[in-house]
Amino acid sequence: MNTKDFSKHIFWSYKSNADLPKQIIIKRVIAYGEIPDLLKLSESIPAIDIMHEISNWKEQGRYKKRIYFLKKIILDQ
Repeated sequence: MNTKDFSKHIFWSYKSNADLPKQIIIKRVIAYGEIPDLLKLSESIPAIDIMHEISNWKEQGRYKKRIYFLKKIILDQ
């Protein structure tokens, strides 16, 4: 998945049009993205895939509020 559609600060350590696995995209957008980035994520990747990545994420406790916001407001889960 290409990073060009998301805010540049999320993927500052990658090339501006890097093609990354969706697992990395999901985690970095949840951790560092703004609301438009979260909306773009929910449009680009099915909710089931996002929820699967969240459940497998070892650091999910660190981003608990952001994950809650994503689930309740953006994904309506």
